[in-house]
Amino acid sequence: MDNFVEYAEVPYLQDMLNYLPISPEDEEVSSYIQNIISLIRINYKYEQYQFAYFGLHLLYMTYIYSTAWKISQISPERYSDVITFAKSYSGREKDLKIEEAGSIFAYSLLPEKEISKLFRIIDLDKSQISYVSDLVDARNEMAHASGKFDILTEQSYDTKAHSVMSSIENIHVCMKTLIRKWFSETLISFCNGEFNDYNERDVIEERMVQRFYLSVKELLICNEMSVSPLISAHRGFDKKLKSFKKTLLDYCKDAGYIQE
Repeated sequence: MDNFVEYAEVPYLQDMLNYLPISPEDEEVSSYIQNIISLIRINYKYEQYQFAYFGLHLLYMTYIYSTAWKISQISPERYSDVITFAKSYSGREKDLKIEEAGSIFAYSLLPEKEISKLFRIIDLDKSQISYVSDLVDARNEMAHASGKFDILTEQSYDTKAHSVMSSIENIHVCMKTLIRKWFSETLISFCNGEFNDYNERDVIEERMVQRFYLSVKELLICNEMSVSPLISAHRGFDKKLKSFKKTLLDYCKDAGYIQE
């Protein structure tokens, strides 16, 4: 007997996965995401909607952590300015080495409200930064042993899930500028021969998707970015830049991220 429902049957699950790392090289991240997906699917099938939502919220926080890590890699100076004032959970101060986070889960040492302050760097609206905190507060309230459940129907689950997706979508829009900046730097590094041991597809799979934790949505930002400004600034890289973009387009089509 199959204990799971299909992804498409769980509102917003597949949508959310498109914003999470496609194939991270860190097996801990990959395994964690897959286990949470299983938790959501089985609880949704058996109409345990509040527990399914808790799983969805864990994926939401994984997205938040992943995005915070990317900000640290792309804009280290501004990141450092903000993170310096972050306070860890009481008793975890010695464990906190967030300036050089080696894993996205290093951010679990910080209260979620502290992490959301990082989104000032990407010019996320103050109301949306507060909204991250509101979602966390609502989840915390539901996690208390109050003797009752707040999410008992598909409709209430759908409403809560929609709120989470709205937050992700708003953050994603504000991340586009940083992702384009990072991709431009990656392209120039490739053209300068810094990845001599990699062909174009290897750069996409290993340097972008696996090592930088790109999501489907972020990979599509890279695919949609014009390389014309880079060609204008680096005339000698014309052929390499166009070739790389063609390979990226083919990669996205082969993976089914772009429908022909």
